[in-house]
Amino acid sequence: MASTAARGDLTSNPIAAEQRFYILIVMVFLFVGLIGHDPWKADEAYVFGMIQHLLDTGEWVVPMVGGEPFMEKPPLYYWVAALFAKCLAGVLPVHDGARVASGFFTLITCIAVSSTGRLWFGKGEGRYAALVLIASLGVLVQTHSMMPDIPLLSGFAVSAWGFAYILSRPLKGGLLLGVGVGIGFMAKGVLAPAVIGVTAVLLPLCFRAWRTREYVRGVLTAFLASTPWLLIWPIALYLRSPELFIEWFWMNNVGRFLGFSVHLLGAEHIPWFWSKTIPWYTFPALPLALYALWLKRRSMLHEPVMQYCVVSFAVLMLVLGISSSGRCVYGLPLMVPLAIAGSTVATALPKWADDVWVSASLLLFGVLSLAIWGGWIIMMTTGAPPAWPFLLRYLPDSFAPTFDADDCVLAGVISAGAIWVLVKLWRAPARGLITWVVGITLIWSLLMTLWLPWLDFSKTYRDVFTSMPLPKQMKCIATIGLGESERAMLRYFTGHFPVRREIHPTADCDVLLIQGYWQSGVDRIDLKGWDPIWQGARPGDTNQKFWLYVAEHGQR
Repeated sequence: MASTAARGDLTSNPIAAEQRFYILIVMVFLFVGLIGHDPWKADEAYVFGMIQHLLDTGEWVVPMVGGEPFMEKPPLYYWVAALFAKCLAGVLPVHDGARVASGFFTLITCIAVSSTGRLWFGKGEGRYAALVLIASLGVLVQTHSMMPDIPLLSGFAVSAWGFAYILSRPLKGGLLLGVGVGIGFMAKGVLAPAVIGVTAVLLPLCFRAWRTREYVRGVLTAFLASTPWLLIWPIALYLRSPELFIEWFWMNNVGRFLGFSVHLLGAEHIPWFWSKTIPWYTFPALPLALYALWLKRRSMLHEPVMQYCVVSFAVLMLVLGISSSGRCVYGLPLMVPLAIAGSTVATALPKWADDVWVSASLLLFGVLSLAIWGGWIIMMTTGAPPAWPFLLRYLPDSFAPTFDADDCVLAGVISAGAIWVLVKLWRAPARGLITWVVGITLIWSLLMTLWLPWLDFSKTYRDVFTSMPLPKQMKCIATIGLGESERAMLRYFTGHFPVRREIHPTADCDVLLIQGYWQSGVDRIDLKGWDPIWQGARPGDTNQKFWLYVAEHGQR
């Protein structure tokens, strides 16, 4: 166990000023940016569609988008998000209230990771694990979005907490381990039970420290604790519809992994995807973890914490590497072992390396924060976005900015607060890590206040669907080519369920909405008997477009 005395003047007193600063940093990081914008393309839109369906119907067993089953993942995130949306309905819009669930699950993750670090390294040490976690680039955007994979990260973090306890307090460790497996399963499916289960088997096979009666008792406790999580919803789903159960288990779990359903469901694993993604996605957690392995190269085989981190990371990386599906968000669980291992060297970096990290962070985030403030000032003084070519490739120049006093004040307070925190923690250990975390939190906060209206304008479907001249009286809206996100947002912003021609080709609808590509248009679609009344696209989207038609003479 590492000595807390080695941490310089950073006190381990939980009510010390430094501890309050760390809590403040984490809380600002977690909750700024969770509210104030519509569901964004692409994942947030269809995820919110399932949440809205649950709120409207009370259907908790079968996730549905636009009136159709969507069996990609179990419904834990949708349940919790719907609960937050309902509880916060008088304070926040429904979509904002639902997104608070992401902050809730990320907070659980931070608590679990920091508690794991504290158990394995001593009092006052857990804070560094949480800081390394939120410092990583892959965590930033994902944990502030409506993403069902966020509870998967929480499940792995809680299971790590269980592994930290299991050798000394098998009952408590087993309960935490089982709950972690259950959370991960209800977030993503069989990935969490498989990876955590293989890790639990490999640890005693590879290392003597885990070959104890206490460990066996803890694993048996974990099995019992995870059983309700693993059985209740799948049984309810099977009783509701064996076909949907097969679609979820066989197509979306086994099929995505082995590859036979990828051509139908998407998310194909592109060659060399992870070798290109891991370096930036896990920065700075991965370099810190590798340095920790280097420092402990002679002793790590005798330290349970490093044994767990190496085995857990290796098993998960192997699964991701051989899986036929690949997306950045699938790598979120990698952050748990990396954050725990990396935290061991957060205060042990060579002075020159720590100084370089501090200087680089101050320069990078200082320039970025000035650029964000400068861009906002240009918008307020000219009434138009800054004419910066590298930005206008991603954000539309048709945005008309307006002044928002609340956003301006909040951005100013956070900017001043970042400087204040850096001054207060300037002589604290882990200056490089602290400066990086404060900097990345500042940049994110400025984007989510000063530039949020511009970002929302480019990523929301609100304007495109509310601008459609839908008839006041109509039977239904038939659609062609609408994706899950678009169907969900059509339902949210117009109140109308889409009736997909792909599934209901003979539906007697008198309005037709088509989604397609600008270049190909609608030439290949039989539009006999339909009159065009509108066409449009999301601002700045030069790829996909929408066409709206009504039946000739109001009859179809």
